[in-house]
Amino acid sequence: MRFLQKIQALLIRTPASGQYLRFIDGLRFLAILPVVLQHANERLAKYGNIGELSTSEDFISFLISRGTIGVFLFFAISGFVLTLPFAKQKGSFSYKQYLTKRLRRIEPPFLFWISIFALVLLVKATYGPGELLLHYLATITYTHQLFFQEYSWINPVAWSLEVEIQFYLAAPFLAMAYFSFSSIGKRQVGLGLLILVWIFIQHFFGWQLYPWKASILGHFQHFLVGMLAADLFVNPRKVQLVSWAWDILPIPLAFGLAFTWTDELGKTLLFELLLLLLLVASWNGRFFKQFLSLSWIAIIGGMCYTTYLTHLPLMEALYSFIGDFGHSTGYLGQLSISLILVLPMILFSSIVFYRWIEQPFMKPSKTENKKEVSSLGVGQLTKTMQTIKS
Repeated sequence: MRFLQKIQALLIRTPASGQYLRFIDGLRFLAILPVVLQHANERLAKYGNIGELSTSEDFISFLISRGTIGVFLFFAISGFVLTLPFAKQKGSFSYKQYLTKRLRRIEPPFLFWISIFALVLLVKATYGPGELLLHYLATITYTHQLFFQEYSWINPVAWSLEVEIQFYLAAPFLAMAYFSFSSIGKRQVGLGLLILVWIFIQHFFGWQLYPWKASILGHFQHFLVGMLAADLFVNPRKVQLVSWAWDILPIPLAFGLAFTWTDELGKTLLFELLLLLLLVASWNGRFFKQFLSLSWIAIIGGMCYTTYLTHLPLMEALYSFIGDFGHSTGYLGQLSISLILVLPMILFSSIVFYRWIEQPFMKPSKTENKKEVSSLGVGQLTKTMQTIKS
């Protein structure tokens, strides 16, 4: 027990602002889990021998295949987290410091893993050195979709990080413009209308389709939903809904998200509403918030960046090995056995890689901490957060 407590103490996140919203890392857990399950299911189909699926098996496989909604939840979380400090902004803001902090936080692990995976492909002679170099440079500069209009050869999941970077660059200006409106109700309604208008514009120009859907044009509405959620968190609306209602809401919301993730206009509008409700439920539901705040749920969610960067190449290796054995237990049996083997390996590797590769870059200097807290007025959020039901 003491050993686990020591591990927890080492892995728990300590944000520079000092304001740790544990349920946000719990949401990150909800985001990374379906992504991992989807990729596991795809690797099983690629390397296993599952045969024809029954009706029930096909339904389960379909639900797992919707794991990409976890990426959209990540986008909404980013909108929430990057907007929240501006909700009570006091004093000046340094864009240079903002970029420096995020580059220091995300670039070293990204460069490390992309370089490692590129070297593996080079040794395997999967691609020619010249070709691989071009794709490597495009990947590490977050321009692979721009130049090649396809997923990165080195790590396909990097497409979403390109979208994240595009939002990172604009987020402070969007947040400052949004919170410059003093009327809370009007700006919240206005942002809601902006989300609607953006989706209509998006579908008019076809930005929800490839290749545009792999850019900020295809996903801007998710970030805006996160921004709106941040404002609702700091300035909650009076909604007559008991806590237990928020607690049971996430389950139907999850199914709703699974069945409304399409390129259709009507379902896209509904998807964003469900996504917003899921975020709001994360701090309004008593037991749901407690679940999201459980130590290991929050820890695994806090390691999501490392897990996201490393899980797919690891799964390729693991499932190619598992698939060589062949199985006769059917789809559900093979899926269960493979997950029992693979998930602990992914978790263990994530813990090791997070602790020694990502975490060292998550702790800026004390001087930077003081400047950031002062310039963004993060400390001003404390009283507001304490007034919100825990």
